[in-house]
Parts: sequence; structure tokens; C-alpha cells
Amino acid sequence: MWTDMSEIVRPTRDGVYGREYISTMVDVGRKQRFLDFFNQKPSHSTSTVEIALPIIFDYLPPNLSNESVLQSIAGAAAKTGTLFIATPSQIQQLPSQKQQRSILLIEPVEANQSVDSITAAQAIELTKYEPGAIDRIRATNPKAPISVRAPLSNYSGEEAVDLVQAGVDIIHLYADYHGRGRDKENSRFVGDLIRSVHQKLVKESLRDDVTIVVSGGITLAEHVPKAIICGADLVGIDTTVLVALQARFLGECKSPETGRIAPEKFDTAWGEQRLVNLFVSWHDQLIEILSAMGMRDVRRLRGDVGRAMFNEDLEKEAFADIAHGT
Repeated sequence: MWTDMSEIVRPTRDGVYGREYISTMVDVGRKQRFLDFFNQKPSHSTSTVEIALPIIFDYLPPNLSNESVLQSIAGAAAKTGTLFIATPSQIQQLPSQKQQRSILLIEPVEANQSVDSITAAQAIELTKYEPGAIDRIRATNPKAPISVRAPLSNYSGEEAVDLVQAGVDIIHLYADYHGRGRDKENSRFVGDLIRSVHQKLVKESLRDDVTIVVSGGITLAEHVPKAIICGADLVGIDTTVLVALQARFLGECKSPETGRIAPEKFDTAWGEQRLVNLFVSWHDQLIEILSAMGMRDVRRLRGDVGRAMFNEDLEKEAFADIAHGT
């Protein structure tokens, strides 16, 4: 996949050099599609969380995390204005000033058990969908947007439609750490799967009702705009964080279940700065690509496949030309 930045669409460089503002802010949660001044029935409405860059820190399980990693992520999230996903036990390890930018990750059965954590959370993520759990969370904290994690697979489009119709505010689709779908057989590439989910929601007129977060295989700065072009609203990074923190992997790290890192400690101030540097460099490259496309808001890039060229499509065009003798 290549992004299209030809001279035809290339504007001035004012956005890169700071003479013109380019927004990289995104809203996490569900927005009201329209105002209804005549319907007297009360409707549920959650708040949205605004972040400065379409990147968040994804959840890292205990086998891929430790206290130093967690402290560094939380500190960097606070400094960069983004969010990080963590379990209640992980959040409790952090000082109060570092807990503010967290998304609470819980199992559905914990919806009744973690009442204090849910009440204080600005966003909650369920490990899987359960209607009763969503109702219990909304009864406890009606304003917090609710996210549901769902494995990215060949059937994610239909699952996404069901989740949106069930009232989920955010769908977090996750591939494995190599950027492949979670199907046991015929697993497809994450970019193709994002496009299929986005197109399915557009077809059902539901795309603007939900925020799509995609994680798994996001390892380069260019993957952020490419994932957004395919249809994501924002991305979550995982193993990239560990690479930035110079973690030592123990064997292949293909998934959260099988990955391992050596139990090492380091200065969390150093770790915070490393992750802040990572975000700053990725922000600069996102600004560069938006400016080259003539865009002033990253939200306008979502699903705009006309801004990219796909190898599969180019090959089909080439073979069609050969078949016609041109």
C-alpha cells in the first residue's frame, strides 16, 4: 500500500512549517448524529474523550509488561494527551496523577465487582461483548463511553454491525502482533480486514455511530495514516512500545498470549521520554503526510481510499492491460 501524494494534490508546505494549522485530534466515543427537538423520549448519550493524536497505548498483559513499562506508558500518556488501556490491578499500581488518562479494561463479570473503578473511569473497555455487562456499566457510569474488544477476523464486519446496533460506543478490533487476522485458517492482512469492516458499516449507514480502534501490527509511523485510510479512527500500539523501551523479547512475539519479555527494571523518567519522543516523531510524520495530501484534519482521512494505491488493485490493472494488449 502506498499513499498518493502526487503534485496534482500537493499544496503548499505551510502546514509542515507551522504557518497553517493541521489538526490531528480525534474524538473517542459516540457522537449524536443529529439534534431532535421534537422527540420527548429521553435518549442515552455518552461523552466523548478528545485526544491529541490518533494513537493510544494498547493493553499489555503481565507477560509483556512490568512496573517500569506501566509507569512509563502512563506518564507518556499524560504528557502527550493520549490514553492507555489497563486493568484495574494495573491502574492501582500507579500514582493518582498517572491514572487520569486510563481506559479501564475489565471482564464482563467484573461489571458488578469494580464499581469504584467504573465510577471513576472516563472510558471502559470490555474484553468481550455481553449485553448485561454494558447495562450494568451504564447504570454505574452513564457518561463513560464503552468499548468492546473484538478479534479482527473475516467475520468482523457482521460483528461490528451487531455491536453498533447493540449501542456500543467504541469497537476495538485487534489483530495479532504480526498484523494478521485472528482466524485459525485463511487469516488476512489487517489492512484488508479494516477496509471490509469500514465498508460494511458504511453500507449499513452505521459508520458515524461508532469509533473504530485498531491494534496489532502497528509498528511504523506510516501505519497510522494507512490504517486510517483503510477505515480506522485511531490505532493502538503494543510491541512498538516495548521496542522503544529496549525490552528484551524472549522468543517470537506473535500474540499477547505467547509473547514474553525479560523482567528488567529501568528509570521510568527515561522510559516516559522515550515514548514521548516516539509520539512526537510519529506526529511529525503524520503532519507531513496530511500536508502533502492537502488535508487540514486527520478525521477527513478516514476511509478515503482514493488517497492510496493498493498493490492488489495495481496488479489487476496491469494484468488487464496486458490481456488487452495495451
